Amino acid sequence: MSLPLGPRLRRALDRLEAAGEPLPVDELARRLLALRAPVPALLARRLVATALGCGAEGLPERLDLRALPRLLAGPGAEVDLEDADWIAVDLETTGLSTASAILEIGAVRGVGLRMVDRFQTLVDPGVPIPAAITALTGIDRGAIGGAPPISRAIAAFRAWVGDRPATAFAAHNAAFDAGFVRRAFAAHGLAPWPGPVVCTRRLARRLLPGLPRYDLDTLCAQLGIANAWRHRALGDAEAAARALVELVERARVLRGLRSLGDLLDLQGSRTRKGRRSRPPVGPPKS
Repeated sequence: MSLPLGPRLRRALDRLEAAGEPLPVDELARRLLALRAPVPALLARRLVATALGCGAEGLPERLDLRALPRLLAGPGAEVDLEDADWIAVDLETTGLSTASAILEIGAVRGVGLRMVDRFQTLVDPGVPIPAAITALTGIDRGAIGGAPPISRAIAAFRAWVGDRPATAFAAHNAAFDAGFVRRAFAAHGLAPWPGPVVCTRRLARRLLPGLPRYDLDTLCAQLGIANAWRHRALGDAEAAARALVELVERARVLRGLRSLGDLLDLQGSRTRKGRRSRPPVGPPKS
């Protein structure tokens, strides 16, 4: 998953991008990491690559930060939207903090505008389930009786995801779910997600600028998508998957987008208020 940045690095990137100029990698390393002395070229490439979560060999000599989403998608950026692999993911958790535990994983695999497979599992979190979460999701101790612990559940999910290059992680308010999945993969020694992050909330802000809100319920109502299993992982993943299909179709027709890289560029573009979308990194969820 691209751009696993902490808040300090994200703020530094925002400041550098506001300057609007491509920077040599060694200068980017110096500014990004607030170093006083010049950085040797090879070390600079390694530092920048580590900070951005990509390979050093893929960095150009001068880096335009506006091109980061496409750059970090690698060869997958050139895949036609009609052929792009993506997986819409939704998690139910014991809370909103990064210390919360996963209760349920739901996912829908898609190719282009077609949904082709589904994954769902409850998870025994090994901790009490707050009453507010049970009221919201219906998941209580009885529901998770016999459910696997996170170690087995996340391994099964990672095996289902597979390693096909550039498979996009899609979700509504993707920062929340992508952060949980990234931490769970790392904590259990699993390979990271193989592709970039796509957020239906960010895409909706750019393709449907007149909505009063951009939560999943409002977006689904606007697009005519029914969700009979709201606040359950597979139900919300299905809704996000259908929303993504609708938004991609609109992007192709209204904006002339053709590739996954084009979609990532749109996601990272400025809204009408001039605010640029930050890369998906952490909570909150809606």
